[in-house]
Amino acid sequence: MKRLAAKKDEDNAEPLAKKQLQSKANSLLNAKNVDIKTLKGFVQLLKDTPDNVPAGEVMNTLEVIFKNLLKRMATKGSEKQTQKIQELYEETWLLLLENLLVDSESSTALKVCMQLIKVEAKHPIAPKTGWPTHRVRDILATLLNSEETPTNALTNYGKYCKNLDVLEITLNTLQNLLPKEDFKDIPTKAMNFLSIVNLLDFGKSVLNTADYHVESAKNQQFSYEQNQKRLNVLWLAIMAKSNAVDEKLHRQILVVLLERVINHLKDPIQLTDFLMDSLHQFDGPIALLALQGLFTLMQKQNITYPDVYEKLYNMFYPRMFFNKYKARLFYLADIFLTSTHLPENLVAAFVKRLARLALQSPTEDAVIMIRFVCNLLLRHTGLQKLIRASHAADELSDPYNQTESDPVKSQAINSSLWEITLLQKHVVPEVANAARFINSSLPIMEFDLAPLLDRKECNIFDDELQSKAKQFAMNYERPANLALPKNGYVTKYWDLI
Repeated sequence: MKRLAAKKDEDNAEPLAKKQLQSKANSLLNAKNVDIKTLKGFVQLLKDTPDNVPAGEVMNTLEVIFKNLLKRMATKGSEKQTQKIQELYEETWLLLLENLLVDSESSTALKVCMQLIKVEAKHPIAPKTGWPTHRVRDILATLLNSEETPTNALTNYGKYCKNLDVLEITLNTLQNLLPKEDFKDIPTKAMNFLSIVNLLDFGKSVLNTADYHVESAKNQQFSYEQNQKRLNVLWLAIMAKSNAVDEKLHRQILVVLLERVINHLKDPIQLTDFLMDSLHQFDGPIALLALQGLFTLMQKQNITYPDVYEKLYNMFYPRMFFNKYKARLFYLADIFLTSTHLPENLVAAFVKRLARLALQSPTEDAVIMIRFVCNLLLRHTGLQKLIRASHAADELSDPYNQTESDPVKSQAINSSLWEITLLQKHVVPEVANAARFINSSLPIMEFDLAPLLDRKECNIFDDELQSKAKQFAMNYERPANLALPKNGYVTKYWDLI
């Protein structure tokens, strides 16, 4: 019973602390003159963070207090008292910045910081005027100098970067915060910097929505052209410091380039050497991301890359199923193989590679590859002969050489799709049903692969649980009690005790 009472006290402790904080804050704000000692006590409470008082509640309370005091300081208050309030306000900011790097408190700390920025922009603290950009600089500097990449804080700050004023100020600030050292010498700081750059979204949805964090910022119209120039300058500086970085940083550079930067570069053709070197020197995720970059240049800059299909073909191997970016690979392959004017022996190699990998892949990937094979057969009707080919009915008689790196020389055109027939015996019904497309005439329309790219094995399992199955009788005699069927092998040799 004592343990239950203790548990009940713990559950009530947090609401009780919240009510006490609110009561003290109301008393402070309702007083004619601000009690500096009480205000200092609130700040000290956040500094000490006792176990019985949640830090988040203290930060929320300080937000309410200082939002009111900032408005009051702008209209009245003695110079001495105002100076003391400012000192405690600055100390609170330092404590909030510390809490930014605490995973459990980062969301609340950042929310309070951004709300105080909003009020401070309306009621600036002399001699500062207008948008308090120095506060954003403090936030970014804290994130940048973290010993580990602050994932939670970055995610939350990214939400505020959807506002055009925060987006522009963040970009301007990053130009000044760019580390002087080469990235290879400061891998953690470089990763933090790139993670912040990855929050800069200049996409159409953000620009068209045109949200602002501070209302007064709407008076200063956001200029895409000016910010595009700044982004180009920043990216050139990043590339200059990215020589000889490790694979993790190299991958992050490519991710930021593809997701945030490449569509806003004025001269993206300068990336050609970097992307080609990445494609040739690395494999796995880096090569895949480089291939995606080259595909963008092929689309928009009309560059040519003769070995692109060979590189794409060799990215399909068993380890790809454990690749974080495998969905991109399927997406790119689908686009590259869209043309109906590709040589049949080239496309046949992709069909065979996909069918062979489907035998060794996880369930969700097997479904994607079977659907992909069907789409390729619909695009290239001449390859439908692989379905009925009887001269290569198994692995032993199959002339297809899966170790050949050149898809044209793999002899896939002389093979058959015995792998798809074998997959019809797959233990998972969805895979087996997908493989049965070769038993009858092919569908008229291609399968949409997009919904399949995000599916996981647990989704397939849940679908199987929800699907209705036929009811099968497990016994020809309805049991009336705990007994075994008559005339069965079990009762012939054993008795129930």
